[in-house]
Amino acid sequence: MLKASKKWFLIVSIAALTITTTACGTGTDGGATDQKQGAAPSATVSASPTASPSPTTATAVKVDEAKVAEVLAQFNNATPAKVVTVSVAIAEILNELGVLPVGVPTTSSKLPAAYDQVPRVGSSHQLNLELIAKQQPDVVLAPSSLKTNLEKTLGSANLKSAFVPVDSLEELKITTVALGKVFKQEAKATAFLENHAKAEAAALELGKGKKAPKVLFLFGSAESLMFMNESTFAGSLAKKLGATNISTELQLKDAYSPLNMESIVTTNPDIIMLVTHGDPAAAAKKFEEDMKKNGSWEKLNAFKNGKIKTLDYTLFGIASIANAPAAYKELAQVLFNQ
Repeated sequence: MLKASKKWFLIVSIAALTITTTACGTGTDGGATDQKQGAAPSATVSASPTASPSPTTATAVKVDEAKVAEVLAQFNNATPAKVVTVSVAIAEILNELGVLPVGVPTTSSKLPAAYDQVPRVGSSHQLNLELIAKQQPDVVLAPSSLKTNLEKTLGSANLKSAFVPVDSLEELKITTVALGKVFKQEAKATAFLENHAKAEAAALELGKGKKAPKVLFLFGSAESLMFMNESTFAGSLAKKLGATNISTELQLKDAYSPLNMESIVTTNPDIIMLVTHGDPAAAAKKFEEDMKKNGSWEKLNAFKNGKIKTLDYTLFGIASIANAPAAYKELAQVLFNQ
């Protein structure tokens, strides 16, 4: 009996020692490091409360793993220490992963508060190459839709770049999973996407049992409007909610296509939604005036039922996984008369 007690005491002691040692080994400071005035911040990654799986492990969140692999291939199994991004959508994803870039885009859109002191390095359409180079980034992250325009420009300044998909909601999810693996923050990526999935499910409930309408999305300003297909952010949300986008009927492959009034009359959408920068009221008025020049405009369901709507540009103008739950809710209200 005494021998058994001694043996049990030895087992408990070893277990306690193991737990203590493990806790000491994983105790890291998750906050950003202090920086000297004028110095560029390093790409700091907050510590995850749990160990991240291997980069080859499939995520619990359902995404296209083949496309995740395409993103990962650009990093050659390396984790960049200093990152610049010229995309608001990518900046938001990095924030969710606890990554502090050394440069973020110059934009009128609201960036995460954690990036208030991070240098602005120009937009994806007007890069400040000198300022980007000054940050000495290991990689510049940019949207894959702009690769043709940006890859050569960044390469000419000897800046390594990686391009990730961020146009539609599904692409935002793919990039969240991929960058979670790159920065070894898979637990954070999964937790964020699981919370997002709950909000998405709640939004989809708003349209349950209701007939989804045929819709037309237009993007631009009073001077110029374009069709938006299902691969755009707003279009992808509408598709999830069950709406039919006339761009599919028109077989428009590009995310944004030139406006064609005759096509609108032919497809006769139930709801027309405008995502406009500048003055949304002016854009809606100009569109209605242009449509009235067409003799068949009065037959359109959207006009007959007063279903020409302007959407909040801050929610729908820029692809944003952080804004997706609110965008879902507003769009459902428009689609289903909530």
